[in-house]
Amino acid sequence: MRKLLALVVLLTIVIAAGVFSESEWLPVYADSQKVSNLAQLENIIAKKVQGREEEFTVTYSGDGKELSKKLPDVIKQAIAVDDYTAYIVDSYLYSIRSWSNSAKIKLTVAYRETPEQTAKVDLLVKQKVKSLIKPGMNDHQKVKAIHDWIVFNVAYDTSLKRYTAYEALIDGKAVCQGYALLTHKMLEEAGITGRIIEGTVASGDHAWNLVNLNGNWYHLDVTWDDPVPDQGKKASYGYYLKTDAQMRADHKWTRSYPKAATDYQDTLAKLIARPSEASRVPFYRNLEKQLGIVWLKPEHTVATAQQLKQRISEAVKAKEKKFTVRYLRGKQVEKDLKTAMTALSSSIASYSASYQTIGTDGAVLLEITIELR
Repeated sequence: MRKLLALVVLLTIVIAAGVFSESEWLPVYADSQKVSNLAQLENIIAKKVQGREEEFTVTYSGDGKELSKKLPDVIKQAIAVDDYTAYIVDSYLYSIRSWSNSAKIKLTVAYRETPEQTAKVDLLVKQKVKSLIKPGMNDHQKVKAIHDWIVFNVAYDTSLKRYTAYEALIDGKAVCQGYALLTHKMLEEAGITGRIIEGTVASGDHAWNLVNLNGNWYHLDVTWDDPVPDQGKKASYGYYLKTDAQMRADHKWTRSYPKAATDYQDTLAKLIARPSEASRVPFYRNLEKQLGIVWLKPEHTVATAQQLKQRISEAVKAKEKKFTVRYLRGKQVEKDLKTAMTALSSSIASYSASYQTIGTDGAVLLEITIELR
């Protein structure tokens, strides 16, 4: 399901004031910190913004021409140091007042989340993660628990007014940015490395997450795994731990992020085969089903009309009244099913079937229920 969303573009307002001559009166900023190069300046701005300071000044004694040219990029880089901070910055303004070999930089920043609200987020996230994460859980289980809790407890904000993790937790509603921020916070609290990624989808700007598991990066779009309208304790897993190639089917991004090249299907197969993971195999098997991975296996795949007839015949002999297969001839499923049932009508009194698209190869997930004569 495609969702309308409104993602505030990072660093939306940048205003550079004029450069003043050394003869002009320059106000004294008692709280101004002093730096002599751009690296120091970036570090100071990053700390100030992460501390949610709304207005501050920095005295710069380095190259004035270099400062005027590179300050916009320095501010962007400083704000981008911390993903959570970067996505709650609503806008900012800066001015430069120069004289002799020094300059005063004044920065005014507006945030979508107050320091008190962020503190509340930190407290609630700490409490919730503590209750979700059980002793002995590995990172794969932690990610699943966090993903499901957010999907079950947050609804997509169709009014497009709620952008923060605070609103996701307190109001129970948010747009993609709020989902991504809350996911990031909860993963971080659980000790899992993550990133917030921004890009576009068919409906416009979008934000989601990258997750690092055992050295491999995966995409995680909790927003698109949450049905709209909200369905409570029902989650989708169409965008759960995906590769770059899989996400590019309907997500685009241009900024540089860690590459996600490992297929999670292969990761689960290796975990299942590992003796040390024996106690977690039931979890992995269930996850395979939820992700639809199990249906990609040969034993659950039917490729032709003749094979479909054979599978139904086997179900009749085994008195199996309900079963599910991945049928590769998705466009012909109704015709092929009718032909097979007609041929087996002497054994089958009635049947019902439902199917849905699975993957991008034209296959469908076909569920069949039969009543025997």
